[in-house]
This record gives sequence, structure tokens and C-alpha cells, in this order.
Amino acid sequence: MKALKKLFSPIKIGRMEVKNRIVMAPMTTNWAPEDGTISQKMIDYWEARAKGGVGLIIFEVVTVDGAFPYILQTVGLWDDKLIPSFKKFVDAMHAHGAKVAPQISHPGPESFSWLKGVQPVGPSPVVCKTHGQVCRELALEEIKPIVEQYGEAARRAREAGCDAVEFHAAHSYMLAGSFLSPLRNKRTDAYGGTIDGRLRFLLEVIASIRAKA
Repeated sequence: MKALKKLFSPIKIGRMEVKNRIVMAPMTTNWAPEDGTISQKMIDYWEARAKGGVGLIIFEVVTVDGAFPYILQTVGLWDDKLIPSFKKFVDAMHAHGAKVAPQISHPGPESFSWLKGVQPVGPSPVVCKTHGQVCRELALEEIKPIVEQYGEAARRAREAGCDAVEFHAAHSYMLAGSFLSPLRNKRTDAYGGTIDGRLRFLLEVIASIRAKA
């Protein structure tokens, strides 16, 4: 009973207070329109979870660059035009007391970018086992603009009313995870080699998110 009582007690994560310790993990629905907005079907699906008492909803992968979709029907925060759609979603969750944190990401090597006619990118060329494509190694001058895209996506999330963002950097995949992994990052410049080099991209993204959001 003591553990159950704690489960339903509030908790603070930084400055955000969540009404309980129940968290909905990010799960891709593939229900977004191809323009990156959030469909009513998605709102209804997630709102049912908010009504059920979830304290924190970590929303599915939200792409920071429209040229690199995670799947065909990918939610996006790559343009200010997407803020109203996101705000409608967030308002629906807030109506039931749930906090919202979108999982922002650049899919990198996992991009289904043949949909847009663009080759996937990554820290080094690797074959993605999901779709069999080889990603193109990012030139040094291409990295900073992507860092800024993360920060701008976080800014838009905040303007839409989100309570936090989750920076996807796990599993040695997508772009950030690929920079971190020595299996995928074979660079010899400032963004590769030692753990400090492989962390550089991630730390710059975090700094950009903090500065803009």
C-alpha cells in the first residue's frame, strides 16, 4: 500500500511538477498526416491515456528536419507553421492534468529519406539494417545547423505549451545515438574518436535546447 500511495503522489522533475509517477513512454502511431501535423485520431488516442490518469506523456518521435522523416507519417516541429497543431494536442492533454514532453530527434541514418529523395546522413557511413540504405557522412559545416534545428524544435515545443522535451540519444541509432556510438562514429575530427569527441554533438544540442527553450 505504501508503494501504491507513492505511485500516485506528485513528483518534481526539475521545475516541472507531475501529478503522479505514471509515465506514458513514447510510441510511434504512424497516424500523422504527411505534413507533420498532429491528426485528431492521434489526439483522441493520447487523450484517452491522459483521461486514464497518466501524469506525464512522452510523445512519440518528433522530427526536427522535414527532409529527414522517421517514417512516412512523422510528426514534426521543423517549422513554426506546425506550432498551432501541436498546441491543440498539448491543450487536450493539459485539460486532464497530464504534462507533455515530445521526444525530439533527427533520425539520421534511420531516415526514410528516399521519401523525400534525400540520402540519410550520419556521423560516418553505415548501413541501416531497417531499410538497407547507406548514410552519407556529415561534413563538419553541416553539423552546427542541425544542432540549431534541435534548439528551434525545442523552442516551438515550448511555444506550443509543452512542459519539457526528451532528447532522443539512445540505442546507438538515429543521429545523436550514432554520434555517441563507436560502432557508428568513425570520425577523426572534433566529433569523433574519444568519448569526449563523440559526446560533443549531444552536448551542443543540449546547450542549444537550453538557450532557445
